[in-house]
Amino acid sequence: MNLKGIIPLLLLLSFTTNIVNADIYLHNPRGSNNRCDSRTNNRRNANRLFDSQNNAAGGYAVGCSRPINNDPNDIECYQMNYYMETVLPIRFTAQHNCGDYNDCQYILQYSCEDILAENVRDGTPQSTNGASCTDIIPEKHDTDLSNPNQYGKHEDYSYYQRCKDMPRNRELFTADQVLRGNSATYTRQNPNGNRYGFECPEERDYYPYWSDSPWIDIAIITNNIDRCPYYLNQSQCNTPKYSCAGLSDLSIYPTDEYTCETHGGHWIQHSAFIENADAPICNISCIETSTSNVNRLGIGKNSSHSQTFHWRLPSHTNDLRNCILRLRYNISSKETPWEFTRNNNSELENNPVFNTSAGVPLRLAINTAQYSRVFEDRSYTFNIINRPTQLRNSVIHNVNVQGKRGNIAQVRNCIEYDFVPNNLSITKGDYIHFQWIGSDYNPHGNDGEGRAGTDRSNLVEVSSLFYNTFDTNTNTHTSYNLLDNYNSYVLASLNQPIENDTLCYTYDELYNENKRNDEESIKNCALLNYAKVYFNLQPIRVNKTGKYFLMSSRNNNFSNRRQMLQINVSLAAKNSENINKNTNKNNNSKFTPSVIIAIIISILVVIGLVIIAIKYKFSFLKAKRYIVRQTSSRV
Repeated sequence: MNLKGIIPLLLLLSFTTNIVNADIYLHNPRGSNNRCDSRTNNRRNANRLFDSQNNAAGGYAVGCSRPINNDPNDIECYQMNYYMETVLPIRFTAQHNCGDYNDCQYILQYSCEDILAENVRDGTPQSTNGASCTDIIPEKHDTDLSNPNQYGKHEDYSYYQRCKDMPRNRELFTADQVLRGNSATYTRQNPNGNRYGFECPEERDYYPYWSDSPWIDIAIITNNIDRCPYYLNQSQCNTPKYSCAGLSDLSIYPTDEYTCETHGGHWIQHSAFIENADAPICNISCIETSTSNVNRLGIGKNSSHSQTFHWRLPSHTNDLRNCILRLRYNISSKETPWEFTRNNNSELENNPVFNTSAGVPLRLAINTAQYSRVFEDRSYTFNIINRPTQLRNSVIHNVNVQGKRGNIAQVRNCIEYDFVPNNLSITKGDYIHFQWIGSDYNPHGNDGEGRAGTDRSNLVEVSSLFYNTFDTNTNTHTSYNLLDNYNSYVLASLNQPIENDTLCYTYDELYNENKRNDEESIKNCALLNYAKVYFNLQPIRVNKTGKYFLMSSRNNNFSNRRQMLQINVSLAAKNSENINKNTNKNNNSKFTPSVIIAIIISILVVIGLVIIAIKYKFSFLKAKRYIVRQTSSRV
């Protein structure tokens, strides 16, 4: 394979932007922005797992408990568990706009245990005080670490070592930046070769990457869909990649097998994921992005909704464990177009001075290390699991929670609590999987209900989204209720032992003894203080039609604003917030009963039309001849 012929194409997405701060944040699944258990509004370490380039205030705390007894041995950490071939709404916000006066891309990828690395992990808190799992992993194998679980790990040590031994692409535009090394750890955005976990900086900064990557493509969301054929063709989902390993002289950049081996290297082919039986189904999409407003954190233009991509989760023989969702973001300006190579290095410099048309010399704020720049966020680990046998062919909808404890100023760059989706349209007979995760390592002083620093959400049915108190009809489980008694109890209580008065305050203690305002007591189950960080309810089958309204009793207040959910159930499927044109389709879908009925009806209609045509054949012919005669006479 000769790479020289495709280098100009590979440079099309050498990330370029004219704005320094264009942060990107994942909200569902929850993005870390390199956080772990630091109990401050700003993260402690920007180098922990990956190079985000984001503002330090973003990101959600690790999904772990902070036990009352302060015993680190009792700390429990949790993961979300999604069923295969369900739709997961990926919710994200970008600081700046996409599509107006610029080019932009959102690159969504994921990877899981074994494909990405061995023992992929978030990092486990070592104490209840916080800031105990925030260090970058030492540059060693796990077997050489005394306590590897203290450190988060995505890519593997060996992957980073290969990046250090691989020559960087010398055809890239570097402007006036002085790269202090020749390996793929040095880029224009990272000229000093700083280490961020075990991420490879060159692979991070460019897409599609010319060598191999452990990240599986989900979607490219772009304002320029003319590039989609190129993206799809160059994705490792569909195309094998190549690398040259073992070179002693990294100043050489081999682009073919002959050059590589002539200089002592080994030319290695890395199979496309579609050819890898151990990899899950690769179902890549390339779609047009919706335009968003400048400085509105990803809110769509003429819309009140944050940007969302609906990902149909892959299928695989085995459960996919310790998966990570990865999001990168880029916006581009005319000063550094896609086609720039090293031949254009002299066309841009730091803080240039220009004479304006009025003859006024002005200095511009340009940093060439950032003028072409990519931003990134990654989720905490989650699992994609096989469905139970009885739900193998059922439609399952995911309902999750996004948000962070605190008011709008305290959670800046994150968002306050909400359900994802918060307006769900489904069909009678479908299933809903209620599942969410929080953390006990939020900043201690942030506003909110219940124990300081904790996240909890529950669901209670209400009669209308206009009310913030419970209606007697919903509490007595009449026909207005979507849920039966058992599931209503579980969703409201989060399985707290409310019948045990030694563990939870009784109604009399809460009401008559004013224990309701004892927010720090673990016994205040009315504030969900005894509930676990992670809540997961087995999928519930919906057997009623109508509109139903639910709220979180703990977070639906003037501190954390509004956390409500509307569920619309119909006899026929409707467009829903969680299934729309952005859903990447499953190519293995089967004919459903409704599809079969529609086909039969269509066939019967066609047969009827044929019979009618035959029956009136001669009448039609006579009418035709009459029309022809009348037309001829007029001419």
